[in-house]
Amino acid sequence: MTLTLKTPELDATSENALRLPVGLASPLWLMIGSAAMVGAAMFWATRWMRPTNLEAVLPEPKVLPKPEPEVVAAAEKAVLEPVELAAETVEAVADAAVEVVEAVAEPVEAAVETVIEAPVAVAKAADDLTVMTGIGPKMAAMLADKGITRFEQIAALTEADIATLDKELKLMGRVAREAWVAQAKRLVQG
Repeated sequence: MTLTLKTPELDATSENALRLPVGLASPLWLMIGSAAMVGAAMFWATRWMRPTNLEAVLPEPKVLPKPEPEVVAAAEKAVLEPVELAAETVEAVADAAVEVVEAVAEPVEAAVETVIEAPVAVAKAADDLTVMTGIGPKMAAMLADKGITRFEQIAALTEADIATLDKELKLMGRVAREAWVAQAKRLVQG
């Protein structure tokens, strides 16, 4: 008795699959490619990180010859003459300015003496605006920056003044809400 082994017939796709170049997808090629990339990276990393002697790479600087004394003297003369001329001009202008200031100073001194001798009007002292409801020390300082330091000034505010003040100090209607004008009028009267 003989034993015969029959092999099944392969269809066309299986037959084509066996004929593919298996080497392209082989893990061995992946390992070889990875090793090559690592080697190239190490090569360039060591080249780029290697210290370089700049004196060896750069060209030697040229040493200029010492200038001749005649050339130095001519250059100094060319530079110093305009400077000396400018200094003389500045001195002449300064002397003229001093004369003008002295001429103007005499009438100014006379005017100052007249003003000093004139009677000085006594300015009214600022009121304590913090007495009013809604005005604290910070608000009083902001009002003083705007020139409002007296109750009479607050009592005399018009609607346009209140709107302007409200906008500039960002009071959001606080003047009308807390009746600053009415409070100021009461404080002025009594």
